[in-house]
This record gives sequence, structure tokens and C-alpha cells, in this order.
Amino acid sequence: MTDARTCRKHNKSYQSLWLSAGVKANPSRLIPTWNSGASMADVRQILPTPRDHGGDSLQEETGIRQYIVSNENRWSRATLEFRDLSQDAWCELAFQICWHPEEKSRTAHDFAVIGIDFLTEDGSSIDFANVPGLTRAQIDPQSCHIAGPDYYDPSSDLTHSARVHCTFLLPSPTKHISVNVRSWRNSHPFTILDPKLLQVVQPTGDDVQVDSARPVPSPTPNDPRRSWIRLKTEPTWLTYGVVPAKTLFVRGQLINQSGSAEGALARVVFRNRSGEIVASQDDLPTSPIVGAYIDIPVNRQTRRFTLELSPPDQAETVDLGFQVWRDEALISLVTPLETSLDDDLLLESIVGEEILDSSAVAGEIFRRLRAAPSSRAMIEDTDTIDRLIDHRTLAAAPTIQDKLQAVQQGQSRAFVGSQLTLGSFPAWSLPSALDWTEDPYQSPAWRMEYQSLSWLLDLIGHQGASGVNKAVDLAASWSHENPSGRPKDPLSAYPASAATRTEVLLRLLAATTAHKNKPIGKLRMLVAEVIQHGFALAEILSQNIFVHSMLQVRVACALLSASTGLSNFPLSLYWKSVALAQLRNGFDHLLGPNGSSNEQSQHYRLELISIGMILAQHLKDYHEAEDLRQLLADRLKDSLKSVVAATNPAGMLAPFGDSPSTLHHASWLRRLISGYGRHLLSDQALAEELAYPLGPRLHASDHAGLITIRNYMQKPDWSHLCASINEQKHDNGHHDCTSFVYSARGVKWITDPGGSGSMEAGPVRQYLLSSRAHNVAIPNSREQTAGLGWLEVTRSLDNAHAVRIGTNVHGPCYRHSRIFVCMDDMNAVAILDHFRSSQTSNSFEAHLHIEDNIAVALAKSNLAIAFHKRDRLRIVPHSFAGQFTGFKVQNGSPGRAGSMQGYLSNGTGGLKPANVLSYGFNGASDICGGVILAITEESLRSLMNVIASQQVQDLLV
Repeated sequence: MTDARTCRKHNKSYQSLWLSAGVKANPSRLIPTWNSGASMADVRQILPTPRDHGGDSLQEETGIRQYIVSNENRWSRATLEFRDLSQDAWCELAFQICWHPEEKSRTAHDFAVIGIDFLTEDGSSIDFANVPGLTRAQIDPQSCHIAGPDYYDPSSDLTHSARVHCTFLLPSPTKHISVNVRSWRNSHPFTILDPKLLQVVQPTGDDVQVDSARPVPSPTPNDPRRSWIRLKTEPTWLTYGVVPAKTLFVRGQLINQSGSAEGALARVVFRNRSGEIVASQDDLPTSPIVGAYIDIPVNRQTRRFTLELSPPDQAETVDLGFQVWRDEALISLVTPLETSLDDDLLLESIVGEEILDSSAVAGEIFRRLRAAPSSRAMIEDTDTIDRLIDHRTLAAAPTIQDKLQAVQQGQSRAFVGSQLTLGSFPAWSLPSALDWTEDPYQSPAWRMEYQSLSWLLDLIGHQGASGVNKAVDLAASWSHENPSGRPKDPLSAYPASAATRTEVLLRLLAATTAHKNKPIGKLRMLVAEVIQHGFALAEILSQNIFVHSMLQVRVACALLSASTGLSNFPLSLYWKSVALAQLRNGFDHLLGPNGSSNEQSQHYRLELISIGMILAQHLKDYHEAEDLRQLLADRLKDSLKSVVAATNPAGMLAPFGDSPSTLHHASWLRRLISGYGRHLLSDQALAEELAYPLGPRLHASDHAGLITIRNYMQKPDWSHLCASINEQKHDNGHHDCTSFVYSARGVKWITDPGGSGSMEAGPVRQYLLSSRAHNVAIPNSREQTAGLGWLEVTRSLDNAHAVRIGTNVHGPCYRHSRIFVCMDDMNAVAILDHFRSSQTSNSFEAHLHIEDNIAVALAKSNLAIAFHKRDRLRIVPHSFAGQFTGFKVQNGSPGRAGSMQGYLSNGTGGLKPANVLSYGFNGASDICGGVILAITEESLRSLMNVIASQQVQDLLV
């Protein structure tokens, strides 16, 4: 109660602005709309419906609805219900948050959490694998973070409150949502005031007006339902490996959109090693038409199900054929499915309270798989080890991470003598005795690479038998110091590190078995560690924790390697089936058709393409992976073409999204294509991109999420502009939609701060994610949220190009376009922003992040100049609607987490100061203005003439 009174005391001044009066049982109304010329669409405002609040602390005063969330635990929450929502439309959840004046977690980016459950019309939950704008969670189905007090405008310190905005897509068949605002890091209770949901009204019937100049974008280029399989009477078959005498659990969800009470069925076919059908031991119903099956009734609009499959003797795989009884049934299967084995084969069950080394863990696993007199007897038995180890099989295991590193970095070595060089960090002398808590650079990135043991492979490749022995000794040291479930460094358990380490252990195992005198003790340790890592990776994957991410693909590759390298291990077929299912799902979403991608970072797109090309070469002997090979063959060519088209003449990709430093992308591409993609060169379109023709070129692609304009000359005076219109998916991605980089006459003038999630943490990370860290425009101090950009118009002009981009990243109450106008020689470009809002007065501020070797000066009120040696870049404001409010230069401006400015990523986890030129405009409901960047006075005059043409003027309305 104290916190609520404090909020009321400090918030009387803003309640009149933010709080709605008269909350009704049917809480939907339209925000007053603004109309002039091309009018904005109406915005529907939906208020939460009354509900049985249970333990929620709800207080209502006249015209005020507020919820108090305590700081007791993560189950302390306020629950809101929003009903009768428009489908396949972006929406915005907004509310006022009021925190305690003595709140301690002011700098936490995850101060509190918004959890969202998507519901059908009858109230059934929908298991979306991904929802643009949100992150898959475990307590709530989807979630996003609420930042702490220091991330808001400093004026919020007076009222101890701020406005929170969360945007996300509402995919069909969602009709309602349940929202939990949940306690997380907060040290004191906080209050939620005036929650509401905003959606653009969807035109229907006679209200639909076609505006060819401004096409309506698709809801999202990466449909959340893309992994759904529409079931028919012809079954969709999925295959899983089974373990003798152990139950296989398969979990999933069916979506029934027909409204009828029809169900589906899963046909069950067990097979032995030769592929012959083995009769099931279960009392499953059978039919002369479908054979053994499990009926799955669907009485509501969604149905979660669990199949319990007990494999008969001799069975090694099970085929599950999902189908419906009638083709007219509108039932879909949500994939990927979740799988698990008996509880006694879960790591948390195997690893007890006592500290267990890897050999003891493996021994316990063997005991549970097959009764033995001692928990260590089986793993210590050399015959058992020999049955698990086959040199040819190990040598053929498709280790992917080391090959990826080779195409990324070439012949560079990490470990020379006693000097260890990881990433962009300086060389470090390896101590004679390691305790595996080393952190010489206070860097999460360095620690993850160190704990992955990837650098041990240098010893194998360059020091012969002595190097192998030394590498295995270091691996044994790591194993001894990191017993199961108790890592010395928690980052060693991070999935990317664990995946790489699994493949390193396999490579060490293969190298050790090549020796005539096999060291049994070392083999035992390596086998045990691979088994233990395989269990962990399988559980990560089968629970769909990192679905539709690079981690999903990396972990699945490592599990595939482990299943192949230890093909005689009883769980190997199960591991392989899980890995292949996750790889199909991951590549299908991360590499879409026509060069599209669900990955925001250009760098990680190239990494994903590289993994796909390396993997495709290894899958030739996997008959069960033919569909995955075909998927990769269909997608890789277009994806590779899009990446090549996006590189600048220096051979680098624009650092949008996460971008680790020090790698040269053109060299990476050359090594990748020469090693794994020569067959792709027969594609004429790809060959043309690789030829990199001279002269001016515009490449604009909604699929690739990029606009690239360049003027290439075979000398240093090349010019290049690249802008991002990628979908912004969730709250740990960069908010850089419409951000751009610009080079002219070989000088990089406008840059992106870069950075990578594997490098930074805390306020540094949150600054680099924020839209103010990118070259974007921000209306009314409201930074970007989730959403996307799309191409509205591209025009070829006299010696120039013009491109207009539409976005929805500022929420439904703003209509935004960014216009680029570029001369063919790229000596002058214009960046113009057009905002419309229903508010009577508006403003926006935009940023230009300058390379750190370039000086900036304000010559006069309407002219800024950037200097690089003898080159000059003139920066001139240009207004069409509204008033220019001036320039501002910041360099390394410190401050609270939400107001830092003037920094670039230093590539090793910190920031380096650099100049940022900010400019602003204000006006009424309609504002349009920006800046012209020009190398010479002549190019400035030429561009001004182009902007004055009717073709460009039409783009600005």
C-alpha cells in the first residue's frame, strides 16, 4: 500500500495526460484520428476486460485502474485480459509504470517482464514457436523485458514513473491475449497504471482503399505459422530414434480452425536396423487401412498432446504419421515437436547431489541402460569402450564448428607456443597450471571461446603426437575441474560453448584412437565427456528452448556429430533424429525463400549460410536427411547471392544487428565458395553478383531486408550506402530499422556502432541495442520497438536514384517513411524522414554516427562539416514540413543507461568514444525533413535540383 500512495502522490501531474476515464466492460474505442492528404488509419484502443483477479492486487479509483506488483518472487504479477483483437496485425501494449523512490535495480534492463499468452476464441492457448516482437520464455509462453528507471528520460525521476511500450505481431488464430506483468529484478513493489492495447483498424469491405503509392506490407516476412503442417488424409511422416526398453515421449499441439469437433491421428510404425517393420508391443488400436495408430481428439480450438511410445524388442526407429480422417478438416500440427526419454535418462535425474566426474556420470548412464554390478564397471571396461569407438566413424563425424572457423579466419592460429590468442583480444600466456576460471580481459566473449576448448585443435594440427597428448591432457584438466552440473565458469555451460566443445572432444577422441598404443584412461575420459555433452545438447534441443536461432543450428550440428561419432551408443539414433529435425526446422526459418532470413545480423546470416554449405557436403551419406539436403540446395544459392550483393567494395558487410569485429567477409566468402560452393557458381545470377560490375548500382530487396546503393570503381574512390529494413523481432535485437552506413570516395563517413551479444553485457549492451545508437530518426523521444520496414517506392532519376521505405517500428500511432535520394556518383545523398501522428504537435531527432577517425565541426546554424585528411563532407539540413531545430555534436557522453551517446563498440566488450551528430525538426501533426550529405558544392547543387523535381516531391507527401 505504501508504494501505491507514493505513486498517487507523485503522479497527479501526468494522470490527466495518460489515464482514461470510465473503464467499461466493453473496453474498446478509437483514438481521434488526424486527416490531411494521405490520412492515417484509425487506431483502435482496447482496454483490459474485468476478470477474477485472484491474488493480483488491483485498485480502482474514479477513472483510474492500477495494479500493484510486489517484489516477493517471479510469481508476483498483474494479469490483464484483452479480448476481441484483430488478427495478423501489429499491436502495441502501453501502460504507465510507477516505481518506488528507493528502487535499487535502476540499471537492470530486465527490471520486470511482460509475459503474453496467445488465446483462441474459446480461450485455448496457442504454442507459437516464435512471435515477432517477443522472446520465447519458460514461465510465460512469450515475453519481453521492462527496463529499469535509468533507461527513461531523466524527467521521470521527478514523478518516479515512465511510459512503457511493447509492440508485437498478433498472429491468427489469436482472438484474445492474457498479459502478465511480472516481478523480476525489482527491489521494491511497482505499480501499473492505465494499461491498454493499440491496434490499427483493419479496413474491411467498402472501407478498403487501394493506395498504389503506399502498398500495405505483409504482417511479417517470417510467418509464425510457417512451421505448422496442415494435416491431410495423406500422412506427414516424422521419424525418431528409440532406445530399447525406454519410453519415448513426443509432445506437440494441434490447431483446429474448422470449428468442428474433429480430431487427428498418429500412425505408429516401428522399424529395426534393416528398416523392416517390427510389430508394436503396445495395445494400440489398429485399422486395416492405417495400421497401428493413436487417436488424438480435438474438442477445442487447440489440443496439446503427449504420445507415450514403448518400443518393442529389435526396434531402432519409429515413424509417426500425422493425418486427419477427412481432408475437409482444418487441423494443423505445430512443429518442431518436443521429445524426451524416460525420466531416469534425464541429466537432472542421473546427476545426484554428490559431485560426479564424467566417468561416473557415464557409468550411471550405462547402468540405467543396462543393469551392471557397478556404476563404473561398464565405462571402465575396455571392451565396452572399444565397442563405442571406431576410428573410421569418428574421423567421418561431421564436425562443423572447426570448419566454420577455418572459412572465417583462414590459416590464423589461436595457440602458438604458450601464447593463446582468441578473437580480437591480445595474446595471453597460458599458465602452467589452469583452474579454468581464467578471465584476463574481463570479457564474456573471451571466456566462452576459452571454455569451448576450440584452441586445442591447433595442437592436433601442428604438433603431431605430442600435440595430441598435450591437447588431451588439457581437456582432461578441464573435465576434472568441471564436474557435471558444477562448472567452474558458468559460461562454459552456454550452448554455443558446449556445442563447440563437444566437437573438439570428438576430434581429440579421433586423434587419440589413431595411436597404436591407445591410452585407455584418456579414451575413457573423452568418451564419457562426449556422452555427457550429448545428453545436455539433446535436452536443450528437444525442449525447443532456442528454436529459430543460431544456437538451435549450432547445437543441432554438434549433436549430429556426437550421434555419428559414437554410432554404437544406444542413444545415437535418438540423438540423430532430434538433431536432423531441429536442423530442418532451423534452416527453414532462418534461411527463407528468395534470400530472406529470420536473422537480423548480416554477419550471422553469412555464418548460417556457411554452416549450411559445410553441412550439405556432409549429408550426402545420410539417406534420412534427403529432405534437409534438398531444403539447403533450394535456399543456399539465393541466400548467398543476397549476402554478396550486400558487401561493400572493400569486401565487408554492413554491421547491422550483431557484428563481431576483425573478420573480413570477402575473404571469408572466397574460402567458403572455393571449399564448399564451387557447384553453385553455375548459377548465372550468383556469378554476376560475384563479378561485382563497375559503375552505379541499386539493389533493394524486401526479402534480404536491405537497400544497397554503390558506385564501384577499381580504385580507392568507391562509394557505398547500405540501409537496413530488417524485421526487428524481439527485445534483445538491435533497433536499427532504416539505419544506414555511407562511404564516399573511399572514406567511411557514417558508420554503425556494431557490437555483438557475445561481447557486451549490461548498460554497454543495452546502449548498442537501442535505436539512439544507430542512424535513425526518433519521434517525440520514443525509440523504436519491434516491427519492420518495407520498400514503398524505388525510382530511377536523371543520374540519381530515390528509395522510400515505410516502417511500423514506432507503433500504430505513427506513420513513418524514410526517403533516400542518391546521385549516381554517390558524392551527394539525402536522408529525409516523414512522420505523421494524430498529436497536434510533434518533433523528431535523428543521429549520424561518425567514424572515430573523423572530426566534426558546426560551421554555422545550418551547416556541419566532417573532416578526414583533405576530404570534407558537408551536412546541410533540409525541411519540407516543420522547422529545423539545430545540430548537436556529442562524443563519449556518459550518463545513465538510457541516455549514453557518442560511442562505438570497441570490439572486445566495451565502448570507444566517437562523434555523433544529431539534428532535429518540430512542427504540427505532419513533419518532413532531414539532411543532405555532400562531398562537393557541385554535388550539393545537383542533388538539390533532383530533390526539387516533381518525382521526388511526390515521395515526400
